[in-house]
Amino acid sequence: MHIAQLACLPLLGAGLCAQWTLANPIPSPGNRAGHAMAADDLGNVLLFGGTATVAPLDQTWRFDGVAWTQLAPATAPSPRGLASLVYDPVRARFVLYGGWASAFSIGTASNQTWEFDGANWTQVVPPTSPPGLWKHGACFDLARNRVVVYGGARNGFPSAENATWEFNGANWTQVATTGNPGPLERPAMCFAANFGRTVLFGGANPQTGGSDVTWLYDGAAWQALPIVGPKPTPRTGAKLAYDSVRGVCVLTGGQDPVTGALCTDTWELQGAAWTQSPGSFAPGRDFGLAFDPVRRVVVRYGGIAGAGINGETWWYGARSELYGAGCFGSNGVPALTPDDAPRLGFGWPLTLANANLAAPVAALALGLTNAPGLPLDVIGMPGCTAWASADVLLAGPATGGIATWTVQLPANPALVGVRLYAQGLSLDLGWNAAGLVSSNAVDGLAGR
Repeated sequence: MHIAQLACLPLLGAGLCAQWTLANPIPSPGNRAGHAMAADDLGNVLLFGGTATVAPLDQTWRFDGVAWTQLAPATAPSPRGLASLVYDPVRARFVLYGGWASAFSIGTASNQTWEFDGANWTQVVPPTSPPGLWKHGACFDLARNRVVVYGGARNGFPSAENATWEFNGANWTQVATTGNPGPLERPAMCFAANFGRTVLFGGANPQTGGSDVTWLYDGAAWQALPIVGPKPTPRTGAKLAYDSVRGVCVLTGGQDPVTGALCTDTWELQGAAWTQSPGSFAPGRDFGLAFDPVRRVVVRYGGIAGAGINGETWWYGARSELYGAGCFGSNGVPALTPDDAPRLGFGWPLTLANANLAAPVAALALGLTNAPGLPLDVIGMPGCTAWASADVLLAGPATGGIATWTVQLPANPALVGVRLYAQGLSLDLGWNAAGLVSSNAVDGLAGR
């Protein structure tokens, strides 16, 4: 296994950017905001409801990391917006609660509880339910195996709740907590396994304004977390997602409750400290946010931006994607695959398969730019194509047609958002004039 220090690449001139990348798969749910969204343990992101214009929707969509698919369950909740959706891994169910079912700001919110098992929605009718709520925060408490709901509003008037409710799969219970964050609409919530508690940030009380306090809830008490150093500004309509791999809460977006300006920053909470990610990001509020544990990225969809409601899919985190195609050699078409994404402070593992069985070595072209499908016929490699710049060429031992490399990335925050491109080369003497055949390429986005 060959270890290459990324510091040898000319990265100092690379521009800084956040680790958000625009995906925009086709098809997609289209423009919408106020939808409910969560992800299961298998990396399936589920989206329900929201609004594209004024009236709420009742569509169910699933994102598998490649494409959005509209599902057609036999039964489904009625149209609604600003409901909550969390995933219960114990019972393998998505749990939907509340929401606003009207196109106008009159009436009351729903108090319905629905569950989705991957194929169909089923309405649950527990003995006790919270009053109809929308604009509330919610998450699933993995330490105590229950849904936690906080705050929200009952109707379309400017008022907020300060109650804590829990759902154990059979019944809802209002918890008489010690302390609470006060009446809040649109707070951001997630469960953080590193704390073993629910985390709540922001939200706004229509009567008094917004909050920049970070709260922890353990099932009995809400406590303000003493933050060391900088922290996000007050905001409402932001979202929190817990990165279970790195053990951090990711906060993004929202709206300043005083000026109405949309936030463009992204923050991570680890321990008692918030750290702002480098660069700015597309502004927005009331979007969907969920952590995909399989691809190890936070997924954001839609929301209200400066130009109105959008339908964009974004990823946050290090990523690796395949592109281009290889050419035939004596052992088929060489295939380069990443075993993970390029993460700061760790190695980026790459494997080349289908290389020449008789060759003791193979090569990896590593660069900072992707080649636009440059034909290699002129250098004696007919049918082969260059997909990545060869800023660095790494040799590695090959056994049984397989070679591996690990590209080590320094733990330097300045490298967040840097794109790396890699392509494999198999030594295949006698196959063509150059004695080489090439693989597909890999596009890597450096991040945490």
